[in-house]
Formats: sequence, C-alpha cells, structure tokens
Amino acid sequence: MRPFSTAFRFLTIFPWYASPTIVPEDIGRSTSFFPVVGFCLGLILVLVNWLLDPYLASEIVSVLIIAALILMARAQHLRGLGGTFDGFRAGGEARAGFTVAREDRGIGIFGLLAVLVVIALKFRATEVMGDARSEGLLLAPMLGRWAMVILAYGSDFADEGIEQIGMQHVRASQLVLATAIALALVIIFAGRMGLWIALWASLLALLSRSYLYRRAGGLTDDHFGAVEEISETLAFVLFASL
Repeated sequence: MRPFSTAFRFLTIFPWYASPTIVPEDIGRSTSFFPVVGFCLGLILVLVNWLLDPYLASEIVSVLIIAALILMARAQHLRGLGGTFDGFRAGGEARAGFTVAREDRGIGIFGLLAVLVVIALKFRATEVMGDARSEGLLLAPMLGRWAMVILAYGSDFADEGIEQIGMQHVRASQLVLATAIALALVIIFAGRMGLWIALWASLLALLSRSYLYRRAGGLTDDHFGAVEEISETLAFVLFASL
C-alpha cells in the first residue's frame, strides 16, 4: 500500500495516513500507481456530474467539474504548465529562459495564457462531450498521469527538485505496470476509441520529451506538470470529438 499512498499524497490534495517522510525512491516506486490515482479522481468527477447534472445547466456543471479537478490536484500541474510556457519566452536563449522560470515561481503572460487556454479547452470539451462524458471524465485524468510516467522513464533532468529526483527512480517495471493498468482501464471503459486516445497521449509525452531536451537540456518539475496538463486536455478534447 505504501507506493499507492505515496502516489495519492504526491498527486492530490487529499490526506492519506502514511509515514510523513517520503524519500525520492518512494516517488519512483509510486509511479506505477499514477494511473490509479488519476482514475480515482475521474470517479469523483463522474460522481459530481451525476449529482449535479439533473439540477444545473450543462455549462455550470462543466465549470464545477473542472474546478473540482483543479482543486483535487492542488493546481500543481497548472503551475508547472505556466512555468514551462514562461520558459519559452526566452526565444533563442531557451535554456536561460527555463532557468529564470524555475527561479521565479511567479507566472508571466505566456504562462497565464497557457493556463487559460487549457482550462477553457477542458471546460468546453466537458460541456459538449455528450454520451462520452462519463468515459472522458473517468479516463482523461488517468491518461494525463500515465503520460508523466512515460515522460519520466529514462529521462535526463535539468535541476535537482524533489520531483525530478524521485522521477529519476522510475524503472522499467514501474512503466510496464503503469501502462498495463492504463490500457486495461481504457479497454474496459472506452474500447477501441479509448486506445486511440491513449496512443495520442503517449505520443505527446514522447514528443514533448524530445522537444524539451532540445529547448531546456533536460526535464524540470514544471515540465511534468505541463505534459500532464496538455495530455489530459488532449484526452478531454478527443473524447469530445471522436
């Protein structure tokens, strides 16, 4: 249970009774259960939708669903998204820009724009999802967190934050188990359509790693948040579109 409790504490706002001390190796081992944590968040979103949909307009329900998701994740991935896009403002001095973005924990105009676009896309996708809403709410958070494991495995890192140190301990066994869990859930709840969406989420994680290597010389904690948010948003959009 320790790896699961570590993943739950690491990725969500919810307290979990466990040892208060988390060492980097614990985070690496816990990544096997990142998709499970995402799926648990999805279950809560489905419950919120089930409770509110009979009484409120679809637009209002969609706003509350996305607000609940942001709250449950402590907005930590949105912060990473903002930091990553602020790093892009450096233009030719990309690595210097990412260094400045890591040192300045505020959010600039590029980061703010990225956060607003992602939230708007999630809200609109949830609103128009129709019959696929339950599947989308269940699986999009799971796919976003699975993408973090794909990004972490075998990666080089650009700084020494606790997230990166922990992610450096992701081994093939964690990636294989996380992938098996993610694909099993996708097949059970969304079938072939879900597999296509999972494929795109995994490709996004791999392409993002290659791009961020060129731009920043390695991964930072912000990059994990950015890839999670973008992969999750892509899943929301595809569930609304396919």
